[in-house]
Amino acid sequence: MAENLVNFGILGCAKIAIKLARAINLAPNSTLYAIASRSLEKAKQFALQNGLPETIKIYGSYEELLDDPSIEVVYLPLPTSLHVQWTVLAAQKKKHVLLEKPVALDVGDLDKILEACVSNGVQFLDGSMWLHHPRTMRMKELLFDSNLVGHVDFVSCVNLFLFS
Repeated sequence: MAENLVNFGILGCAKIAIKLARAINLAPNSTLYAIASRSLEKAKQFALQNGLPETIKIYGSYEELLDDPSIEVVYLPLPTSLHVQWTVLAAQKKKHVLLEKPVALDVGDLDKILEACVSNGVQFLDGSMWLHHPRTMRMKELLFDSNLVGHVDFVSCVNLFLFS
């Protein structure tokens, strides 16, 4: 286990949060520190039903979780219509953000999210499971199976956002 664990908080108790909670706890350098829902009872039930450790902090509001100074990263499995509101607030509270896809309803909302993260010096990452997405299979077909581009030995890809 790593010496300096990254403390994650999850805003919301959506089904996808179950997978992420497990993944966070399995990572050697992170821990699920807290979970929040719009009600304390729902958050407690989520923790109990999913076997989360008794040491996890449980909050009955998203604001309470964001106000916890021990949390460094928040995962938001919230509906897309709530992404701008909660991502901007998380960024203002200096929390790095892992956001479930789709990231935004439109490019204007995405711009607000990115601006909040950049201006507050926090990292932003979307939670696309690209490996299992149908477009990944299509890329494989085009690159490897169709011989459209010739022989391919290796593919490397990096998403890079440069901000001035």
